[in-house]
Amino acid sequence: MATVDTSDSRFVKAVAIADNAGQWLKCRTHDGKKAYGIRSQRDASHIYFVTRTSCDCTDAQRHPEKVCKHRLAVLIHVARVAGGSKPMPATDVLDGLAVLVADKNPTLKMVRHPDGSLTWESETAADRYDEIFKRFED
Repeated sequence: MATVDTSDSRFVKAVAIADNAGQWLKCRTHDGKKAYGIRSQRDASHIYFVTRTSCDCTDAQRHPEKVCKHRLAVLIHVARVAGGSKPMPATDVLDGLAVLVADKNPTLKMVRHPDGSLTWESETAADRYDEIFKRFED
């Protein structure tokens, strides 16, 4: 596993490259491992052949002891894909939404009582959320 120095300028560039992973060419090496064709940032007509362990760019050839930005982008992409492969359970999503709503500022709600008097009560957005969405339970 490669150690990543996030203060290295390669890391910032690699994140930008990884953000465009949808534009990469997806292919396989002769032995069946995943590989990617990543377009050069300087020359759009040039594409680098990159795997998790190798890259044919000039930087990788000049500094074989370091991880080039293209290879680092592939490592970031692979980590993102692996991390997002498990969908969240619906209950976690709903609980997260409820927390987001509960964190909102409370509002004042005017309440008219049977005796005709009016009072102001604090109403949180979570109360309103429950009022709206409780009807969909069961």
